[in-house]
Amino acid sequence: MASLCPDDLIRQNIELASLPEIVIRLNQAVDDPYSTAKDISDIISEDPALSARLLRIVNSPFYGFPSQIDTISLAVTIVGTQQLRLLALASSTIRQFANLPNQFVTMETFWRHSFSAAVVARAIAKLAKEHDSEHYFIAGLLHDLGSLIIYSTIPTLAKEAINHARRKNCPLYEAERAIIGFDHAIVGSTLLRYWNIPETLVEAVACHHQLGDTGIAGKYKAIAHLANVVADSINPGLLLYRQNLEPDPEAWELLGLESDSLDETLDDIEKEINEAISAFSLHSVA
Repeated sequence: MASLCPDDLIRQNIELASLPEIVIRLNQAVDDPYSTAKDISDIISEDPALSARLLRIVNSPFYGFPSQIDTISLAVTIVGTQQLRLLALASSTIRQFANLPNQFVTMETFWRHSFSAAVVARAIAKLAKEHDSEHYFIAGLLHDLGSLIIYSTIPTLAKEAINHARRKNCPLYEAERAIIGFDHAIVGSTLLRYWNIPETLVEAVACHHQLGDTGIAGKYKAIAHLANVVADSINPGLLLYRQNLEPDPEAWELLGLESDSLDETLDDIEKEINEAISAFSLHSVA
């Protein structure tokens, strides 16, 4: 078999990997320094379904805004253009991949793990006093998206990698590298780069297993990495098999936190995960 590269998988899934036109335009507008809040609001309002989903999300208990946000223009003002862009991306991605059939994991299981990582990432970001904790939430939510591309495009190799991981008792990403030549983190980051997502989020997804050179996106990488490990530990039943991933101590050091910093927060994490799933109406699209 000819060697593959992550770009090959994206090209083979071009319909699945293509963002809705409304989200593309929203991304372009947010990145345009000459766009106004009204421009952003007008673009979102062109899509009643997306508008309704965003208003439901920002008015959910998960976000806990003190007063009702009943218009997109108000949402832009209160939540901010960058945050709404990310929420639109997340909502659209979930719907796009919600009913993807595959033999390895149900979509409900996949997204519960993803939301677990997202909620944990947001919690770690808040503990580390990082601004824009929702950016970290999105990094956690999308960190395993490359797995769905692999499962749907090269299922035979995906199964070989899973079996290899079980035989060798090694993490799945190591097995993917051995069998496929790259892992799902790289596929996911390639997809996000294709979507013109901020590079910090791309790097966070690419390095959620191993930090590598921390560089400018170091804290994003550290939080995505720790969120993935913690999500695996709090919901081990969601894994294809028990991986026993260990956090990189450098990740905690990079954030200025102790390894037990999350212990008290974890008491309420399941409630927050369920609130997040409800906010994004996961059950209604799965």
